[in-house]
Amino acid sequence: MGLSGAFVLLGVLLMLTGGWESTLPYFYFGIFGGLLAVWTYVLVLYRRVRSHFEEPYHRLDIAADGLFTKGSRVSVRLPDGRWLRTRLTDGPRVQLAGQRRLWVLGTGRRVFVRVPGAMWVRTARIEDAPVAGAVPAELVSRHPTPPSHDPVIAAHRAFQARRSAVAGVTFVALGAAGIALASSVADPGPGGLADAAAVGGIGGGSAVFVLLGALTAVGSLRIRRPITDSGWVELRVALDTPFVPRARTAVRLTGWALYPDGRQTRFRLTADISLAANVAMTGQLWLLGSPQPGKPVKAGLPGYPCLGSFRPA
Repeated sequence: MGLSGAFVLLGVLLMLTGGWESTLPYFYFGIFGGLLAVWTYVLVLYRRVRSHFEEPYHRLDIAADGLFTKGSRVSVRLPDGRWLRTRLTDGPRVQLAGQRRLWVLGTGRRVFVRVPGAMWVRTARIEDAPVAGAVPAELVSRHPTPPSHDPVIAAHRAFQARRSAVAGVTFVALGAAGIALASSVADPGPGGLADAAAVGGIGGGSAVFVLLGALTAVGSLRIRRPITDSGWVELRVALDTPFVPRARTAVRLTGWALYPDGRQTRFRLTADISLAANVAMTGQLWLLGSPQPGKPVKAGLPGYPCLGSFRPA
C-alpha cells in the first residue's frame, strides 16, 4: 500500500513539475492508483473486523431447507425468519452445503461470517428475504472420501484454476496493450526526459505484466491436473517454532514429520493460512498420497477447502 501511494504521489509531482503532456503520470495513476484503491478498501474492512476482536463468534446451525445459493451468493435463513446474505467461493460453498454451520461475528445488519476451519472472514448482510432467484442448496455428503473424490477439494481446485486463468489473461492483456502503446511512440517528443521515462517505464512494466501473466497461466494448467491419489496419508508433525498467524497469504512451516511406518524426516510445508493453523493446532498433516523422498506432494484436509505443498527435507 505504501509503495502504491508513493508512485501516485510521484505522478502528482511529475504533473506539478511540467509533466502534463507526458504519459508517465497517467500510467502511475492508472496502475498504482487502482492498487491504492484496493488496499484502501482492504484496510477499511480490516478496521471494521478489528472493532469486533474482543467479541465472541456465534454459532449458526443451518436447517436442512435453510440454505439457498445463486452462483457465489449464499442466503442462510436465521432462526427469526430473516436471511443472512454473503458470498463464498466454490470450495467453502460446497463445504457449507454439507456441514450446514457458520460462525457469525458482530451484531446488527452488517456482520462477518466464516465457515468452520477457516482463518478468513467474509462480509455479510442480514435482509428480510434471500437473494432473488436463489435455489435450495443440495446436501453434500460429509463422509470421508479419497482425495480424487472429495467434492470440497475438487470445487476449491476448480476455483483456483479459474482465478489463475483470469488473472493470467488480464496480466497478458494489460502487458500487451502497454507494449503496443510504447512501441507506437517512435520519438519521445519535446517533453524530453519525462516522455522518454514514460515510454521506458510503460514498456518495462508491461513486459513484467506479460511475464507474470504467462507464469500465472502455466500455474493454472498445473492446478487443472486431476488428482489421481487413491487415499490420504496421515503424518504426525512437530513444528520448529510456534505458529503465529500474520497474514492470509501462503505460510511456510518447518519441522519434523512422523510417517505411519515409523520413519521421521525433516519437512517444509507451504500452505494457505487455514491449513497451516490446522496443522499447528492438531499436530496432524494429511497428504494426498504417499510422499516420495525429496519430491513435493500435495497436502490438504479432508472435506475442507485448504491446500499446500509438502516437501521432505
